[in-house]
Amino acid sequence: MKKRFFFYGTLTHAHDNPVTRAVLPLLGPARRGWVRGRLHAVRHGEGWYPVLTPASAGRVFGYVYDSGPRFTRAALRLLDAYENCDPRRPARSEYLRRTVPVHVPGQGTVRADAYLFNRPLHPGLCPIPGGDFTAFIAARGLSALGSGSAGAQRR
Repeated sequence: MKKRFFFYGTLTHAHDNPVTRAVLPLLGPARRGWVRGRLHAVRHGEGWYPVLTPASAGRVFGYVYDSGPRFTRAALRLLDAYENCDPRRPARSEYLRRTVPVHVPGQGTVRADAYLFNRPLHPGLCPIPGGDFTAFIAARGLSALGSGSAGAQRR
């Protein structure tokens, strides 16, 4: 099963959690890229996770990963479950997996699946002006959900 993904939050190699440990070895090397959109942070317990919403302005930075030969439907189901994405019931999903154009420096634009927030934005969401979740949490001394002291297994 050949897939390409754009990860911008806790699924990147910058974060250690049970899903990254299971899935990232099934993907090729990361390539830096960005998509049009807006990024917000959500606090959940002791950790934070990002939400991406499409927008005509703004950049969200992340990484493009190509699936390797060992990537299976089971790995895709694991990603969908982690993102609370049920392709059979999109209205119930917190995120939708959608194909988006990703700008990769030196390579142009590629198309990749990304998890887009499927809920209305609300005042409890913290905008990430620079569009980079990892830089946002590092600059503020925060933990990503599922990594380190946050300890949760979601997001």
